[in-house]
Amino acid sequence: MKHNISITMDQKLFRELENIRGREKRSTFIEHLIILGLKDYANKNEKKTVRTSQSLATLLPFDSADLKCKPALF
Repeated sequence: MKHNISITMDQKLFRELENIRGREKRSTFIEHLIILGLKDYANKNEKKTVRTSQSLATLLPFDSADLKCKPALF
């Protein structure tokens, strides 16, 4: 199931994304970049415990296979 979200971004960042993505659909390209970013973030912060206002949560490494989506083709 996909969710529709709306974001705002700096004009320079938007132009850079547009120049890089080529003919790829914008939403597919941005989803791919988010997946790459989450993988990188999880690898840098492997198994990190975070205290929230009500409990403790453990962040585990991210696995894109959990998303069950196809990677963007470039």
